[in-house]
Amino acid sequence: MNAVTHFDFKSSSVRIVLDDNGEPLFCLADVCKILNISRSSDLLQIQRGYVKNETPKRHGALDPIGVQKISVSTNGGKQELIFINEPNLYRVIFRSNKPEALNFQNWVFSEVLPSLRKTGTYSARQTAFDELNRLCMQEKVSKEKGTFHSHGMHRRKHEKRLNALRINTCKANIQMTFEGVHHE
Repeated sequence: MNAVTHFDFKSSSVRIVLDDNGEPLFCLADVCKILNISRSSDLLQIQRGYVKNETPKRHGALDPIGVQKISVSTNGGKQELIFINEPNLYRVIFRSNKPEALNFQNWVFSEVLPSLRKTGTYSARQTAFDELNRLCMQEKVSKEKGTFHSHGMHRRKHEKRLNALRINTCKANIQMTFEGVHHE
């Protein structure tokens, strides 16, 4: 097992570890907190009387094969927390009909999982740096075009304003991600 990594979704933290096969495991309590599911224990009830290789019958119930107790250091000392695999994460997300579930789902599917698969870590900061580099290069090319073609000066002024706005937005996003992702 790798170290616990914290990912911030809005104002809540989600603890994620990679299992021995490099697959992400998500802290069930954190996921339930974000999705406003008050009784995460209800999701585990299907484990009693579970028949191997049988699909869980209750809507949103978890498959025990993808549930692991992992000892994690917390402010209160070592605690055993329940972590779930990706298919169980989908079950929990799809169980929630709260508006926040769609935002969380989009964040997990479009940012966290692709990053974990590609690099083994999630780095919103790297995505922002890549975008900043692209914008700076675009600004440099636009500047060269504007000085080479005098008739392009009007267009250059417009592009310069747009690029400055995009670059400042990107820099602000990078500053936010310095506070957003940290390792234990």
